[in-house]
Amino acid sequence: MNIFSSINDKTYDIDIKIDPEREGCFIATLDGADVPLGIIEAKPGSLTVSVGGRVMFYEFYKEKGRINSVVHNNQFYKATIRNRQQDQLEQLLEEFGAGMGGTATDTRIMAPMPGKILGISVKEGEKIELGRVVLVLEAMKMENEISSTVEG
Repeated sequence: MNIFSSINDKTYDIDIKIDPEREGCFIATLDGADVPLGIIEAKPGSLTVSVGGRVMFYEFYKEKGRINSVVHNNQFYKATIRNRQQDQLEQLLEEFGAGMGGTATDTRIMAPMPGKILGISVKEGEKIELGRVVLVLEAMKMENEISSTVEG
């Protein structure tokens, strides 16, 4: 999966692949260098990972369902994490007047990947605010929070 991340206005192009030699681990290619990654613990709003053998803890903060900042070692970073398809889709939505947050007629929240639903955090008929986590989805052995892109 190819993603690009912006940390404090510096953009990084990252390619993440499953590590064929270690179950549940990944290899990230950043600026031509391969870095082994392992997910130690994933919780809503935080992630503990092994990066090149070092254990690191990250806290994520979201706006409109998207990560907009990260805290690591008590330092705050303005951040975005996106993949190419997501960026292209959002540009098309913007061209057609939908943009982030959708339109007033949107009634569906779509997951960006297929997976197994581990938990639903809303009840039928409940008012949902923009950016609220509505379910947790397991995909590629990772838990992903799916947030609402609309209010309703």
